[in-house]
Amino acid sequence: MRWLLLSLFVLLVGCIRPPDPVWTEIPTAQQLLDGLSSNSKRYSSLDAAASVALTTEKKFFSSQQFLLLQKPDRLRADVLTGFGQLALQIASDGEILTVFLNTTVPARFFRGSASYENLYRFIKVPLAIEDLLTLLLYEPPLIVYQHSSVTVSGKNLILTLLGSDNNRQELLFDQQLRVVGCRYFAAAEMYLSVDYQKFSKKNQFPQLVQLAMPLEQTRIKVKFSDLKVNTRIDLARFSLKEHVNIPIEELPD
Repeated sequence: MRWLLLSLFVLLVGCIRPPDPVWTEIPTAQQLLDGLSSNSKRYSSLDAAASVALTTEKKFFSSQQFLLLQKPDRLRADVLTGFGQLALQIASDGEILTVFLNTTVPARFFRGSASYENLYRFIKVPLAIEDLLTLLLYEPPLIVYQHSSVTVSGKNLILTLLGSDNNRQELLFDQQLRVVGCRYFAAAEMYLSVDYQKFSKKNQFPQLVQLAMPLEQTRIKVKFSDLKVNTRIDLARFSLKEHVNIPIEELPD
């Protein structure tokens, strides 16, 4: 009986939720905005391995990738199958998009403008490349706003920015005043959210980024490993070399 009571006590203690932190001092909206401005250029590039899970229109895809990102619009992704074989290479130098597709027989090579349509054709993420990079590089863009306010919600501060035509943005801050989430609304309907988690002790970069676009039924979860930020990347790596005996297929402008 004694052991039973002790076990029940341990179980109950484990189920008790710790109280939310007490905010002894709440920064003003302008202080939070000044902090965002000073940190906006903190991360300019990224070189990492990543586990990527994508859900779009009720279809689920997962892959291991090697990513190179450089603001404002340079991107490279080497995508592997579950067996470690190369499935796709996609690279953009900001102007030209090159793609090697290795899931067909024979393989295919594409080249064309780095437009939203061409990029979406292969990665299925409904974001312009500049927006995708800023979100992944921990710089959620701010809307044009006329009013700002700060409220407390449990363990987070919420900075709300109000723009014209019922546009609204909410930025969530933790106790260390790090941005841990961001929500974008139009006419009271959320069209984009981003969550930042698992901050690196070495460089304070979030190692887990989750994006959701409810209107497009799209969610993406990116978990970084072997992470290097602000490293110098050879610009030649943002363009794929042509493959011998594989014809070049031109993408639309």
